[in-house]
Amino acid sequence: MKNIVLIGMPACGKSTIGYWLSKKINFPVLDADKYLEEKENRVISDIFSNEGEEYFRELETKYLKELSEKEGTIISTGGGAVKKKENIDILKKTGIVVFLDRTIDAISKENHKNRPLLQNPDNLQKLYDERIKLYRRYADIIIKNDDSIDVIVERIITSLKGKIL
Repeated sequence: MKNIVLIGMPACGKSTIGYWLSKKINFPVLDADKYLEEKENRVISDIFSNEGEEYFRELETKYLKELSEKEGTIISTGGGAVKKKENIDILKKTGIVVFLDRTIDAISKENHKNRPLLQNPDNLQKLYDERIKLYRRYADIIIKNDDSIDVIVERIITSLKGKIL
């Protein structure tokens, strides 16, 4: 059984939508960033500040490989997972990639205290500009995250019918 892989900007709703989607379709949900933190026994912000982004991205790829070996799982990726095509190739082998497309205005209203790359508010627009084309290129399905959680979850389920559901 294929996995459902959620991609998108930080604070676009991957973890929240993944949780509610899992309740509807009875797939377990795994948050890739939390998985990495558990495996490394430290938080991502510490990895960024002590070893840097490149080292973090290597760890991210390592743990995405582990997560992609699961079946019938919702995998909520980190916002920057699309920066390495290798990550997408790994995830697409066993999953359908769903891009949660949320406006930058909506994202900017969220709390970013635990997001190392967004500690400077000016970075949000830069990251969005850098990543939006990647999200769209790698997505098998694009879902606008512009409504209630229930509506978004139903959009995803409808889009996945015939593909994996």
